[in-house]
Amino acid sequence: MKTSTLVIIAIVISITLLTWLVSIWQYDAMMFSMMTFYHNPAALSLFVILWTAGMTAMMFPAIVPMILVFNRLVNMNNATSNNPDNSNSNGQMAYHSSSNDGMEYSAAEGGDKSNTFHRLRNILQSKSPNIILFVSAYLAIWALTGVILLVGWSFFFDTLLPQLGQNDSLQQPVPANIIYGIVLIVAGTYQFSLLKTKYLGYCESPLTFLMRRWQKGRVGALKLGMYHGLYCLGCCWPYFLLMVALGWMNIYWMGLFAAIIFAEKFWIRGGLWIGRITGIGFITLGILSSTGAISLPSGSMSGSSSSSSGDIDMTMMMSMDMPSSS
Repeated sequence: MKTSTLVIIAIVISITLLTWLVSIWQYDAMMFSMMTFYHNPAALSLFVILWTAGMTAMMFPAIVPMILVFNRLVNMNNATSNNPDNSNSNGQMAYHSSSNDGMEYSAAEGGDKSNTFHRLRNILQSKSPNIILFVSAYLAIWALTGVILLVGWSFFFDTLLPQLGQNDSLQQPVPANIIYGIVLIVAGTYQFSLLKTKYLGYCESPLTFLMRRWQKGRVGALKLGMYHGLYCLGCCWPYFLLMVALGWMNIYWMGLFAAIIFAEKFWIRGGLWIGRITGIGFITLGILSSTGAISLPSGSMSGSSSSSSGDIDMTMMMSMDMPSSS
């Protein structure tokens, strides 16, 4: 394995571990930002930072192959640009030459460590802008998704349900188990859809995705990162919808769904079966929850649970401290 490849993997692992620690330690800050973002723009910024850290923790291990293949294609593109006289017949040679990352030395060169460090630094400096732009655009898609989920979820529980509760025909609160059940059934059904198959196929095959969407330069890196973020969103949105429904950034749900996503994307030809087995599990739990046969645990906004009554407590579920009109 080439040196720059090892460096990239080490950086991704380090960032993943750091963001998992942030997700564990900053849960209370996350809840605070969600409950005050209506009248505090700084709280919304805090939410975006912590949500994006959580997405990084969950998704980074699964996108390692994509980053490595992107790195290889950047190498190949740089090698071709530096050697414009190369014919197509020499393209494969250029690819293999570039994939060595300039880190192979003969015994005659003595493997000078300072020279190795200097070349490694130059290599990372030449590649890092494109990789950083690619990853940043990818995470921007997830950050925007978090804001949409937060606003939509808060509107549903703070505005829509209270209005429905004031209707004479809806005197009783909506049972939480029915809402959870519906979300689970919808998420499970999507696992069998053609869209799930299509998007997972691109996530499982980084080379196919990159060759289909490849664009040179830093603008190309931004576009590729956005496209990959959208494909990942299309593939994995049921997991994040469930994570929101069952407990915003609950570390246990995060760990479970991160493991499923990792297995889906790394197990070539088997990822779709993992998704479908997971879908069967979601649908089964959804039916059981809807009928009241089981009560699903969930992380709440206040850290408590209303499962004893089976009803959604409006002060618990996304009560954003809005001023009371009464």
